Amino acid sequence: MTLRSPLVGGRARVAVVATPFGFGPSSKAYSIGQVLARDHHLDVAYYGTDSALDFFAAQPDAAARPLDDPPPGQDPPALRSADAVVNVLAPELIGTDRLAARTYYVDSLGFMWTAADVPPDSPLHRVRAYLAQDLFGSVAHLARLGLRDVIPVSGIVARPPAAPPTVPAPAGPPGGTAARGPGRPRVLVQLGGLGNPAGHTSGRVYLALVERLLAAVRDDSAVEMTAAMNHANGAFTLRAGVPVRQLSAADFHTALGRCDVVLSSPGMTTLVEVSRAGRPYIPLPPQNWSQVLICRHLSARSAHDLWPFLTAPYDGIAEGAPEAAKAVAVQEVNRRLGRDDGYAARYARLARHAVGNPETPDLGAPFDGAHEVAAVVAADLAARRSAVEPTTEATAS
Repeated sequence: MTLRSPLVGGRARVAVVATPFGFGPSSKAYSIGQVLARDHHLDVAYYGTDSALDFFAAQPDAAARPLDDPPPGQDPPALRSADAVVNVLAPELIGTDRLAARTYYVDSLGFMWTAADVPPDSPLHRVRAYLAQDLFGSVAHLARLGLRDVIPVSGIVARPPAAPPTVPAPAGPPGGTAARGPGRPRVLVQLGGLGNPAGHTSGRVYLALVERLLAAVRDDSAVEMTAAMNHANGAFTLRAGVPVRQLSAADFHTALGRCDVVLSSPGMTTLVEVSRAGRPYIPLPPQNWSQVLICRHLSARSAHDLWPFLTAPYDGIAEGAPEAAKAVAVQEVNRRLGRDDGYAARYARLARHAVGNPETPDLGAPFDGAHEVAAVVAADLAARRSAVEPTTEATAS
């Protein structure tokens, strides 16, 4: 297939998109876009809908624009005009083979897909490059599904800002334990974008559950909490008696550096960020099916009883069901747990034990995935440019 050449004599234009599945995919997309713009001097623009657009718009240095739905069988106009598209977990945006040939697809959850997710006619078999965050055996799993040229990358996270002298250094290495700060532990509650295939209802059900759990954990006033989450223009509200903010990527890194422990839904991006920062971590229940699977993987790596306690209520969900159906099933389990006084009390006891016996997750190292993806994209664009630009001799003749 003939590719449209990158703009000769100017900077290549890169469109960055992500699925509106919480903040994880958009956070990774932003991290990659920042490296492409800063280190490779490419012209980067961010496009999204719902929680992805919410995340991009919250970044002070990102050109964020809404992405219009294209007619069936066509590509969004903004993506058609780009020289390259970095697409994080949004195969539905690849409408034609022409766009697939300019798409660098980034998969941060490769361990969770089934054969039904990547059928032979999937555009994922025809993208310019398929790159996967290689956690929990993702690349090997994708190969078993027929995706055999996947490029493995490490944990995809943004480069943290330089820490001011007053911010304490990370408390310990990934995989180890870390001591709490003096006085009451400072807990950062990270709830992310709250978006998934079940829609806003799922986010509201989850927040109702979290409100009960936070109240139970704080019952003895043993911890100091602040929360970070997507407000989605007023669609989501957390009534838990704690300060709540929607943080930019830089703000989150600052908050991460100042807290003693992170209490969060077990999203992959937050876990990788916490692992790199060396912060102790305590999981909340999963928001969606990918987080159920993440809980299962981490349950085998942790000494805490909290992980298997969290996974058990979701064991009855059919793993072969469509992704949207599994999202709704998780939502309904969370609705039931939100009404269970015994569940909240048990969770609070296990969470307090985890605060007193901190663990840091160990995954994603060496945390260079954003640079690794950007290097592949930039090198390929440079090769395409050099193949079409006239040489000095050709120009002279």
